[in-house]
Amino acid sequence: MQTLFQSRGRLIFFGCMLLAGYFVYTAVSGYTHSQRIDKGRAQAASDVAQLQQKEAYLEAIHKYVASDAYVEQVARRQLGYIRDGEIPFVVTSPPLDQNQQSSGEWWERLFPR
Repeated sequence: MQTLFQSRGRLIFFGCMLLAGYFVYTAVSGYTHSQRIDKGRAQAASDVAQLQQKEAYLEAIHKYVASDAYVEQVARRQLGYIRDGEIPFVVTSPPLDQNQQSSGEWWERLFPR
């Protein structure tokens, strides 16, 4: 009779240990999943802020390009237009290095910050 209670007690003990192990595994798994979600949420918020800055910059460029000041600037630079009474002159710069690579988007090179 003593061995029957001992084996039943051991069986219950190991069953409880398995159940406790399952609960610990589930809790740890849930915690790590929550941490990954929080990290992804923080990265998404950072990406949104970065895209909002880029959107504001592009909207400012669009507003400038649509203005009369930009049209006049292009007419003066590319077409050589001058107003009555102005004296035209040309400023030359040294040639660009052939090995130099341009970086960034085309509008960022055209309109530096």
